[in-house]
Parts: sequence; structure tokens; C-alpha cells
Amino acid sequence: MSTTLRSLPLLVLPFAHSVAAQERSPDTARVDPVVVSATRIPLSRGAVPVAVTVITADDLRLRGITTVADALRDVSSAYIAQAGSQGATTSLFLRGGESKYVKVLVDGVPTNEAGGVYDFASLTTDNIDRIEIVRGPASVIHGADAVTGVVQIFTRRGAGPARSEVEVRTGVAPRDRLGAGSAEGMTTMDAIGTVGGEMASGAYSMALARHQSTGLYALNNRYQNNVLSGRFQFTPVVGTEVRFALRYTDYRFHYPTSGGGDVVDSNARRTEDRSVFGGELERRFTDRVRAVLALNVSVNDGGTNDAMDGPSGSSFVSQDKTRRRSGELRVHLLPAATTAVTVGVAMEQQDQHSQFQSQSPFGPFNSNFQASRHNIGAYTEVVLTPSPAITATLGGRVDDNQQFGTFGTGRGGVSWRPSATTRLRATVGTAFREPSFFENYATGFVAGNPGLAPERATSWDAGVEQDLLAGRAQLALTGFAQRFVNMIDYESTNGACGFSYCNVARATSNGVEAELRAEMRGPFHASAGATFLQTKVVEPGYDSTSGGLYRRGESLIRRPERNVNAEVAYRGAGPLTASLRVLAVGIRHDKDFRSFPATPVTLPSYERVDVAAQYAIAGTPASFSLRVENLANVHYESVFNFLSPRRTISVGVRSAF
Repeated sequence: MSTTLRSLPLLVLPFAHSVAAQERSPDTARVDPVVVSATRIPLSRGAVPVAVTVITADDLRLRGITTVADALRDVSSAYIAQAGSQGATTSLFLRGGESKYVKVLVDGVPTNEAGGVYDFASLTTDNIDRIEIVRGPASVIHGADAVTGVVQIFTRRGAGPARSEVEVRTGVAPRDRLGAGSAEGMTTMDAIGTVGGEMASGAYSMALARHQSTGLYALNNRYQNNVLSGRFQFTPVVGTEVRFALRYTDYRFHYPTSGGGDVVDSNARRTEDRSVFGGELERRFTDRVRAVLALNVSVNDGGTNDAMDGPSGSSFVSQDKTRRRSGELRVHLLPAATTAVTVGVAMEQQDQHSQFQSQSPFGPFNSNFQASRHNIGAYTEVVLTPSPAITATLGGRVDDNQQFGTFGTGRGGVSWRPSATTRLRATVGTAFREPSFFENYATGFVAGNPGLAPERATSWDAGVEQDLLAGRAQLALTGFAQRFVNMIDYESTNGACGFSYCNVARATSNGVEAELRAEMRGPFHASAGATFLQTKVVEPGYDSTSGGLYRRGESLIRRPERNVNAEVAYRGAGPLTASLRVLAVGIRHDKDFRSFPATPVTLPSYERVDVAAQYAIAGTPASFSLRVENLANVHYESVFNFLSPRRTISVGVRSAF
């Protein structure tokens, strides 16, 4: 199959389920993956004008990965900052933007809290079919918070006869050689059961999982996470499809550390109940017209409980319940074989109820606020393919938000293949992040500011992709530049904002991404990626002390200036598959929050090696797996003064029936 044919867009397949069927077909196994998160019309990855990474279920299984955060570590321009062991607060910085600048979707359902906050601590890879990572602004089709990109999780679709699978893994990490952590070391356990298949009128997939760990610290560091996920599809009549997806997470994490990483607490814990439900009704009227009605609900009910450690200590309890309920109607039109138009209207209702109670030697303190807001957005996106070598996109969106008024965003891009072995692409767009409820309505020691405007971004990127070695290797180079304005900062004095938040800071984030994929001899495959990033604060925030997050001329914290990864994988036809991955992270600027004001620190660079292997037992449905994380037992910190896992060895067994 020629390179040109592999990169053809899929506008001639106007329905998402048709695209998915082609992606699964054995006859088209070499076709580029179909991407549905970058545009509203499914396109092959080789035709999408924006930078996209697709991580498949096979990739996750090959590497032995159980959390989405671990899967994202090898994505270009992505950096994961985890404040301690598994279950600790985990943030994603994409292309140097704030951690609140990435929209996270599960089967199309927005799961960020209002204002973009998302903690990857409890997001596991159970029952995942693939993960799509779109780099660049995507507010045109995804609305608020899709500033530097989108991460979308797709639940596995049932296929074939009914099939069940059970997998159990257990792992251990020895005690830190520097004396930190448990004397017995850390132990982990993951158990996953799945069932799925096809029915006469549809398909189903369900999974139940349990994840737990004793933690890296000797004191109060247990973690447990129960996950239920499912996806259902029905075709009640020809031309109509109904889809449902759900994911429920029951998570608990005990943490002994202060905000600066010191071990100080024997009973603090964080709990979270997160529910995600999405339903879609798709109706095909003709070969050129189809409509999709989507209804989504996302609820996060979590809090922190820290009882007094002693008679003279302090205690606090917090509870935050946030809900996002949305509906979207979009119509897809194919007025010509080379033109696709999507027109959509989306409505969303957001609300949050937060409570905080504390007791200290200074007396009791209580804080309570309840707020809601709604948003209506309308957008249009046009995808043009005037020739098999060219794909162009142009879109615009207007949002009318109850809190901050009317706001417009746009994006345009082009992908051009001047020859069978070369592809050029470029994109320019704008995006926004809405203020969080806390920034708008907080009470108590911090006062919210209802008059905040959205944070805004303007971004562009351009890239070239080149086939090498007769198509056995592909090299991609991308340059990007981003400008962030109206960034929200806290005024800790009685100044312009008066102990509240204001739009004040500006920053830039520019970089280069390089990616290489190659088929080596026989069943061996290799890939490598490198990102070189420079962030800079152009206009400072209010805090001019060493603890300020936005200080003129300084870099944004916890973004590595260099991030390199490489993998060699063996995917033979026999029972063995294996991979070896190397991750090299450059220096990062951080803050030491143990003192006030916080002092700047620089985290040194580090290299980490992970290996994984699976072996299928001939004549049986069982297989064994082995994963060694941090093979060289390197000491490193992704967040200053917080432990990171040392060498961790896990083994597992999987059986299908």
C-alpha cells in the first residue's frame, strides 16, 4: 500500500462507526489510525493538520502500563509531575502550558472540573481501547480549557463472540537506598476483569478493576482505587445507532506529606468518587447527512480529612462536589465528495458546592460556598480535500457564558503532501480557559473575583513529516509558539485585587518536537522523540517575592527544557513480545514550598529505563508478564522534595475464557 494511499483522509466514510470498522479490519491494518479528537469529522492521522499521538491498547499492554499518566510520559511535549507515590496529585503540562490548559475527555465526556483542573492520580488504563493526544488549541470544537491540547480516553468496544479476561499483577519496590520509604519496601497489586462481545443488534464491554499500593513512604501512604467502566452500542433500526459509556472511580489516598514534601502527618487522607456517563444518538438521514445528539454528565465528589495528630495540633475537613451536565447537537454534512461541514450547538450547566472546616490553636474556621453557571456555544468547522494530497480545516466558535460573557475562538490548518514521501502541515488557532469556581466565588481567607475574564491563548505550529528507507521509517519535526494572556494570579495584599484573583500575567511557550518511528530487522521496531522547550513570563503576577509563580523573565515551573524518549520493541509472531524504553528528562525550575516565601530550586536532569515482556503459553489462553520500572534504580524527583518510585518489579498473569 503506497504512502499516499495510507494518508488519504476518510471523508468518504462519513459515519464514525464505519471509520472504526475500517480501523479494525485486518485488510487495512497498515492504514494510519483514525483520529476523532482533532476535528469533528474523523480523519486519518496522516491527514490531520494538527500534531496527534495515538496510544493503542496493544501499546499499553506491551509496556505493562496501568495508569494513563505513565502512558503520557513518552508523548512529545508532555511532562507528568507526580507529588509522591501512586495516587498522589498528578499533573500534566503539555507544550509548556499550565496543567489547567488540557481538556480531558472520556468517550467524549468532559471530566475536568470547571476551570480546567484535572488530577490524573486516579485515571487508570482499564478497558481502554486507545488514547488520543491532540497538541495545540482545540477550543473551537471542545470549548473551554482545550488550550494546549486534548487527551481523550476511548473505552474498548466489544467485538466477536462473548469473551472474558482476568489479569492479576503484583509488584514490589525495595526501600529507597537513601533511607526514605518503608523498611519493607512498597508493594502494589492490580486486578482487572473484563467481559465483552457482540450481540445481534450491538456490542458491549465491561470491566471491573482494583488497584492498591502500600506507598513509597513508611507512614500513612496507602492507596486504593476501584474502577468500573463500560461501553454499549446498539443499532435499533438501520441508520440509527445508540452509544453509552460510563466510568466510575472510587479512590482513596493516604498522604503523610506537607505542601513542601516533608513527612509530617499520620492520618491525612484524600477520597474521591468520580462518575462519568455519556450517551449518543446518531441518525444517518442520507449518505451525505447525519446528526448526533450527545448528553453527558460528570460528577466529582471528593474531599480531604485530616484529624488532629495531638492535643495541640490542628485539623481540617473539606468536601467539594462539582457537576458538569451538557448536551450537544451536531449535524455533519457532505455537500460534495471533497467537502465536509459540521455545525454544532452545545449547552452546559456547571455547579460546585464546597465546604471547609478547620480547628487550630487560633480557633475554629468555616468556609462554605455554592455556585453555578451555564454556557451556550455554537461552532462550525469545514474540512476540505481539494485533492488527495491536501486537507484543510477552518473553524470558528462563539461561547456565551453566564459568568464572563461572549467569547470567540477560531482555528485553521492545512496538511499538504507535495510528494508520496513528504507531508507539510501548519495550524494557527486561539483558545481559552474559564476561571474556576474557586477563583470566582471563594470565601474565607481567600475571596473570589466574579469579574474575572477567561485566560486566553494564541498558538501556531508548523511541521514536516518525511518517509525514509523506502517507507520503513518516518521522521517528523514540529515547531510551535504560544502566547498566554490574562493569566490569573492571586493578590495576597490589599492592592489592586484585595486578597483575591485578577487577570494580570502573560507568558510564552515555544518549542521544537522531533519524532522518529522505524521498522528494524524482522519483528523489531524502534521509536524516539525529543522536545526542546522554552517558557518565559512576559508580564509578572502580583507576587514579586521569590515564591511568586509569575516573575518577569523567569521560566514557568516544572517544565523540562529537554525531554527525550526512545523505545526498542520486539513484536514477533511467536509467544514473546518485549520492549525497552528510555526516558531522559532535562532540568526543571521548581519552588521549595517548605519556607515562606518559597525559594527557587532547580531539579537536576535524570534518565530512567523501563523494560517489559509478555509470554503466551502455547496451547492455553494464559500469558505471563514482567515489567521493571526504573531498571537502574535512579534517584530523581518530578516535584521538589517528593519521593519518586525507585526500581519496581511487577509480574502478572492473564487468562481469557
